[in-house]
Amino acid sequence: MTRIAVVGCGGLGVPAAWTLALGGASRLRLIDADVVEWSNLHRQIAYGEQDIGRPKVQVLAHWLRQRFADMDIDVMQQRADAATVDGLLDGCDAVLEGTDDALNKFAVNDWAVAQPRHRFATIAAAIGRRGQHFTVTAEGACYRCLFEAPPPAELLSTCSVAGVLGPVVGQVGSLAAKSLLCALRGQADPAHSALLRVGTRGLLRTPVQPAPDCLCQQAARRPQRAFV
Repeated sequence: MTRIAVVGCGGLGVPAAWTLALGGASRLRLIDADVVEWSNLHRQIAYGEQDIGRPKVQVLAHWLRQRFADMDIDVMQQRADAATVDGLLDGCDAVLEGTDDALNKFAVNDWAVAQPRHRFATIAAAIGRRGQHFTVTAEGACYRCLFEAPPPAELLSTCSVAGVLGPVVGQVGSLAAKSLLCALRGQADPAHSALLRVGTRGLLRTPVQPAPDCLCQQAARRPQRAFV
């Protein structure tokens, strides 16, 4: 049975986990090192004032279990990075990455395309009034085909610095989860091998071609499996 990891239980991870559960996912792994803060409450709907200071993974797991009693949820209160991602995602078949950390996005992508078998990943981001997501499938491009390497940290803004509208993360997180479910089921989705951007003027799709020298083209691929 498929286990899906949600890396980052914040503005994107909360609506993503909710959408995955509504879409039939019965086994989730929640990964996040943070605790609930006041600044989270306007956009992270699973948390309330009573949860301030509590680990996000614990609160979100409880929130989901109240609504989906039969869900199998395990939690890891740990920050994912290149050094820890393999251990944190051990036993998972797919992952939705929704953190503020660009390095995490590349670590998750590399996990998805690495040997000995291909996994699935949807990598999402949001800031201000805009958001985007990209889904890595068994055939097609990966995140490194689009962005070869993480940009310098000094060039990046995060939600804590630049802010983000609550409706934006809700929309992007839900769309990203839907895209991942489609990948697991072998269904077509506009974010497969493409960057799907959400903005004030609607959706913009940018197709991405596999880069011949990319890691994803060097890894052996297995056929997609049906979602359970």
